[in-house]
Amino acid sequence: MAPLAQAPVIQVDDIRFEAGGRRILHGVSLVLRPGQLCAILGPSGCGKTTMLDCAVGLRRPSAGSVRVAGKDVWECRAEFRRRLGYVPQDDIIHRELTVGQAFRYAAMLRLEEGLSGDALGLRVETVTKVLGLEERRHLRIERLSGGQRKRVNIGIELLADPDVLVLDEPASGLDPATEEDLVQLLSRLAKQGRTVALTTHSMEQLAKVDVVVLMAEGRVVFVGSHAELLAHFSIPHAAEVFKLLRQGGAEQWAAKFRSSPFASRARLA
Repeated sequence: MAPLAQAPVIQVDDIRFEAGGRRILHGVSLVLRPGQLCAILGPSGCGKTTMLDCAVGLRRPSAGSVRVAGKDVWECRAEFRRRLGYVPQDDIIHRELTVGQAFRYAAMLRLEEGLSGDALGLRVETVTKVLGLEERRHLRIERLSGGQRKRVNIGIELLADPDVLVLDEPASGLDPATEEDLVQLLSRLAKQGRTVALTTHSMEQLAKVDVVVLMAEGRVVFVGSHAELLAHFSIPHAAEVFKLLRQGGAEQWAAKFRSSPFASRARLA
């Protein structure tokens, strides 16, 4: 199963976001590239979801710009939304349906009009196989495990074959083994040429993602690989980074990152 077209580069430049008189994002810059699985990490309330929503045109930043394939995301928003798959943290599926029914009904709603029954069925079959749900297709969703339900949620979006896929806390509530399976699935989807990004609190699977974006207090304080994260903060395990953020303050760590060699590389589109 391959994306419909080459996934676009998403360029976030110095965006700010304010709501209720409070600044949530402080000058965030980031590049999301096709073929990479990007994990956006940080404490609760640090602005992860807001930043990701701005990056894909679900929220409009108060200042700064977001460009998709060189175009302002708000000028090409309708076109881009057709290329976007978004999986929220909470389930978006009817639990009384079977897996097969949920996929078929979603396909009838989301795929192009005039698609033949055979073509629609093939798309459903392909997504079911990609997600490893063949043996669960006749089960009601309410009988699935948490990890299997998350795969169904992802499948609802994959039916439209998006080349940008974003997920808000997809590992929430999953055990470590199921989380590992999920990250491996997302990595495979990215390797097909998609741009895949997720928000997370979890530290356990960071070595399996391509890019780690660390946020604190509405600022980006690091972008790079898991190994580079450990080197930048001089820590043996990623879990230690939250302690350092509390001690040093987000603004100081953001300044240190901006002056590091990792920052210039992260900004290259």
